[in-house]
Amino acid sequence: MLILNKNRNKGFTLIELLVVMAIIGILATVAVTSYTGATLKARRSEAYSNLTSLRLLEEQRFAENATYTNNFGDMPGWNPTAGSYNYALAVGVELTAPVAVPYDAVTAAEPNCFIATATGIAGTSVAGDVFAIDCDNRKNF
Repeated sequence: MLILNKNRNKGFTLIELLVVMAIIGILATVAVTSYTGATLKARRSEAYSNLTSLRLLEEQRFAENATYTNNFGDMPGWNPTAGSYNYALAVGVELTAPVAVPYDAVTAAEPNCFIATATGIAGTSVAGDVFAIDCDNRKNF
């Protein structure tokens, strides 16, 4: 004998919906964290690349003029990419070894040397980052 149930409900229970929402929330959290880390890494690589280029341009200038400069206008070809960092040059100083991470602005006097720094712009994800490189290729990144 076959008994038919006329009140058979179709759909999801509240528990099933809550479990699915919890799983989606966990996946979203992992995705956002991963994305944030990837963008921060990309922005920092901008600073690393620009500081390395800046050091090479300073060395080229030194080879041609026997002096370093703290003026970006004296270095044709200096064109930093993007805009998450502010760059600065200091001449007559070098980084102290070992270089502090993060860079703490400690320098040593050295007449034939320079320090190039990249400082994260306030209000961006790299605010507070300070990276530095000197004429001897000592760096904190």
